[in-house]
Amino acid sequence: MDGTKALYYGAVAIAILIGVSVVVSVVSAILSLVWAIVSGIVSLAVLAGVVYLLYKTGAWLFGGDAASDSPGDSLGRSRSSSTSASAGDGSESRRDRLRRQYVEGQIGEAEFERRIASELETEGLDDIDRELADIDRELERER
Repeated sequence: MDGTKALYYGAVAIAILIGVSVVVSVVSAILSLVWAIVSGIVSLAVLAGVVYLLYKTGAWLFGGDAASDSPGDSLGRSRSSSTSASAGDGSESRRDRLRRQYVEGQIGEAEFERRIASELETEGLDDIDRELADIDRELERER
């Protein structure tokens, strides 16, 4: 084997090693970029979950409106009455005002219960009036 062939084979071997090194570096860079993106997304999802959990816990502890989507809240209001109260925002604001006055000590427990009972009776009458109006509209359509 003469010297020129040895130099030729040596140069080819070095070129192959450099090519493999470049390919491995590019693949490694791509994999590290993908890993960074995936770990960032997972970190954001975990952070969002923790923030949501803290929000729900705070709403539950402090009695916020976010916790009132349970079947009944601290005053025993059922889901059906909460949906009917959302139809008439005036009755909901009166309840909130009564709750605030009770919590702040402006009215006593007996007065609070009396006013809430009155509010619930009024709400029941409003529901009956709405149902009768719906029935009247249906009868008008049929005629």
